[in-house]
Amino acid sequence: MSNHQGNEIAPVAPKPQDFKAPVFKDDKLVLYFHPYNFYSQKVLLVLYEKNIEFTPYMIDLCNGEQYSNWFLNLNPKGDVPVLQDGILTIPNSQHIINYVETKYRGESHPLLKPYNPNSFEAGKVTIFERELSRLPIGALSLGSFIHDDLKLVPKAPFIGPVRQALLKNNHKIVELLRSQLSESIVQSAALNQKLNLQLRRRELVSSRADFQRVLDAVLDLLLKVEKQMEKDNKDGWLIGDDFTLADVGFGILLQRLFQLGFENYYWAHGKLPRVERYFMRFRQRASYLKLIPNSNFEILKEMWSMTPTNYKVGATAGFLGMAMFAAFAHK
Repeated sequence: MSNHQGNEIAPVAPKPQDFKAPVFKDDKLVLYFHPYNFYSQKVLLVLYEKNIEFTPYMIDLCNGEQYSNWFLNLNPKGDVPVLQDGILTIPNSQHIINYVETKYRGESHPLLKPYNPNSFEAGKVTIFERELSRLPIGALSLGSFIHDDLKLVPKAPFIGPVRQALLKNNHKIVELLRSQLSESIVQSAALNQKLNLQLRRRELVSSRADFQRVLDAVLDLLLKVEKQMEKDNKDGWLIGDDFTLADVGFGILLQRLFQLGFENYYWAHGKLPRVERYFMRFRQRASYLKLIPNSNFEILKEMWSMTPTNYKVGATAGFLGMAMFAAFAHK
């Protein structure tokens, strides 16, 4: 029997300079994103809630496409998401959301923020968005991969080999940033800021005591919401009866916590019953069903796409078996 397959050399993963800019028609509304990036999910949910047609383009975060020359020309910070509306380019999830909320109005594009910016309700939405923005979501995700004492129950795709691959990828991104800094002059300030952020995040989550402060900050927000819902004595949305941008941010936070396996840590088994019921309502929205893969095959496909190329070769059969089991077991 030939031993060729066992000696097969894994293909080299692409480098940032290998990625080329996609070409779209000038009148297209294009979203550059990654489906499991927290801030991309916020924007996607808003686009779905407002019934906005757009062209999605997924950025290969694992192999550093966000640091390719073409993408840095769109956003020198190397962050997703980025929205391109003709010749106009809008980086930063909050700027994107404000842009589409202002541009797309009317019967077919429901408002997600009260029409009067000076109203009490609009003020509450703004305050909640500000509180949510202070949470270090990246550190929360990374730390959950490191500290096994939390005994989390992660869901696909953040399980098994993908979980380990994402943890290793954090080190890879630091090296990619350092490499790009040595080659780039124009974007050096933004890339250096990004590198420092990555290094601070790694340092923060490496300490269990420091990571506990991240967990406590999340708990403080959840407790605040639970108490407000108890005070209002009704199971609605955060700001009255209408679904708003506050619900977009809070719902996506709960979804991230759920996928990382934090539900038992934070709200399940009667700890925060109103937050738990809120999340169940959130998951029934049509926009949520569009956002999150709803079949085992789609989950498996996403897990496979997030796995680095050199991890796939030589471990294909074993990984597929584990991933298929995980996809079905964690539906």
